[in-house]
Amino acid sequence: MTGSTLRMLLALCLGPALDIGIQEAHAQARSMQRPAECLSEARSDRLQGLTPEDDLILASGQLARLSGIRLPDTPPHREDALSWLRARIGETVLMQGPDRRARWDRASVRIGSSGEPASLDWAHGLVEAGLALVDPGSDRVFCQPELLAIEATARERRLGVWADDRYKPLDANHSERLRERIGSFALIEGRVRSIGERKQRTYLNFGGLWAEDFTIIISRATWKQMSDRGLGADSLKGRRIRARGILQPWQGTAFSIVIPDMIERLEGDHLPR
Repeated sequence: MTGSTLRMLLALCLGPALDIGIQEAHAQARSMQRPAECLSEARSDRLQGLTPEDDLILASGQLARLSGIRLPDTPPHREDALSWLRARIGETVLMQGPDRRARWDRASVRIGSSGEPASLDWAHGLVEAGLALVDPGSDRVFCQPELLAIEATARERRLGVWADDRYKPLDANHSERLRERIGSFALIEGRVRSIGERKQRTYLNFGGLWAEDFTIIISRATWKQMSDRGLGADSLKGRRIRARGILQPWQGTAFSIVIPDMIERLEGDHLPR
């Protein structure tokens, strides 16, 4: 393995350190045991272009999207993100992820530039510039938890989408604003008022009026994963959290959480890993 390939593999696994907070996040990422599919061997490819649906067209014939993130859905931010990607057409890249096509005939992969002097993980670059939002729920496994720290830095600096009020986290108690965003991806912050554990689902309630207030719906399998991480009812009740996902109408508004990383605690210690 060449030195440049080794650096690229490290970049794909850990990402660039932006500041001390992100370096700490990387240290946590290095110490945790990641699923085998997050450690697949990187392979060489080349970006040939983008489809009208904004999928990546690779020289291997594969269609792909960058895992763990989603591009903005409004101008001018979406066009800025697409311009960032178009500027890399023709680049030889290292790609990590499945070589099979998944939903919509495309694979969800991690891609990084393989040139010198430094490798660049594309998801990291887009999130760092405020040109993408972290979306752990877009994949079955979230391989880049450090993206949450990178996004937090971009949000604090009001870069890209974070200078636009539409993308800033919404208050869980502002029911009317939440209803206006039904069908769109959003970040929501609030305090968990009560938790209802049922056989198939768990409900995190943010108010006392179920027909109007915001609720997070968690499947049985995901709730078990959260509990195994120390994010069970005792850990979340009464705590402020940030959740992300696509808002849906359900006795008011709701998120369906399919992966634990879609929830962050906002007080106390970092999320257990």
